[in-house]
Amino acid sequence: MKNSVLLFAFAAMLCFSCSDSKETKSGQKYTLVRKGDGVLAKTGEIRVLNFLLKDGKDSVINDSKKNPMPVMLQHQDSVPKGDMVTEVIQLLSKGDSVTFTVSAKNLFQGGQYPPDVDSTSSFKFFMAVTDIVTEDQARALQSAAIAKQNEQAMADESIQLEKDGNAIDEYLKSKSINAQKTPSGLRYVLTKSGKGENAKPGQTVKVGYAGFLLNGTCFDTSYESVARANNVFNEMRMPYEPYEFTLGNREVIAGWDEAITYMNKGAKMTVYIPSALAYGPQRRSEIILENSILMFDMELVDVK
Repeated sequence: MKNSVLLFAFAAMLCFSCSDSKETKSGQKYTLVRKGDGVLAKTGEIRVLNFLLKDGKDSVINDSKKNPMPVMLQHQDSVPKGDMVTEVIQLLSKGDSVTFTVSAKNLFQGGQYPPDVDSTSSFKFFMAVTDIVTEDQARALQSAAIAKQNEQAMADESIQLEKDGNAIDEYLKSKSINAQKTPSGLRYVLTKSGKGENAKPGQTVKVGYAGFLLNGTCFDTSYESVARANNVFNEMRMPYEPYEFTLGNREVIAGWDEAITYMNKGAKMTVYIPSALAYGPQRRSEIILENSILMFDMELVDVK
């Protein structure tokens, strides 16, 4: 009798498992892990998705939760032939969670495979529909995500600015340099006074410069002699000459746009620029890495 009960329980579990196995019209199989409200999206409505994509070695390829923007897909009356992923998504209601496996051929249609992807391999999706919204609601979600992203970026920038400021101050102290500090966090030393009024936004300026990291590494210069002395000379750069641009027009990094407003024609300055006023968290080159503090020796050659 005991064996009969166990056998019945196993059969019931097997039947339940089979009932969760689904298939699209074109034959794409998927498993319903959790059932939602059963209400499908209407044409034009948008599904908000969470998903995890893994390769055949169980390595995570993409995790939507690490994307600051919500992943959304608008419901259409028809699905392009061969688009197995969208075909599955079109059948999901709010609250549904599914898992399914697709071949590389179906995932990368047109035969455009990434360099490290075997055309015979397969990928596994773990996917959930968290909501179904209208276009207006979708735009509101995107706006909220952008606002949150900007808020986080500003917080990160503030933390990095304080960190950079401390590093610059320690450097100046170690060199016994007395520098001026601006509200933005810029530090500068005017080494030679020029003539006339300070440069103003909108004017065209010519600037001679040599750029360094705080460790003394030179990464760029408008002077041939400095380039040769620091092993950064580039024959293709000839002739080396001052850089001309419109001040305040965002043609250069923010630190430059600000620093030059403290100079008049003929003035020379050494300026210490926190990463937030330079290239921020972006890697500019093999030398200028993420969050690099930059130092420039500058000369305002001309103001028009």
